[in-house]
Amino acid sequence: MGTEPSEKDIDAIVAMLDGKTEDGVGRIKVKTSAGVMEGEMATISHHGRCDIGSPFCEGTADIDEGEPDNE
Repeated sequence: MGTEPSEKDIDAIVAMLDGKTEDGVGRIKVKTSAGVMEGEMATISHHGRCDIGSPFCEGTADIDEGEPDNE
C-alpha cells in the first residue's frame, strides 16, 4: 500500500470539501491522481447528469457554459 496521509493532508482535504459545500456544490467525488503534483489539488467540473437515456448521456443536452445557477 501507499504512505499514510499526514494530519496536514487530512486538514487540506477537509478544508477543500468544506469550501465546496459552502459554495453550494451538491455532489463531490474525490480521487487521487498521479497526474497532480503532491500538495496540489485540481477541480474538474461535470455539467449535468448522465442518467441512462438522458440528454446528458446521449450528448444532446443544451448546456450553458456560463456561471452555474446556485438557486
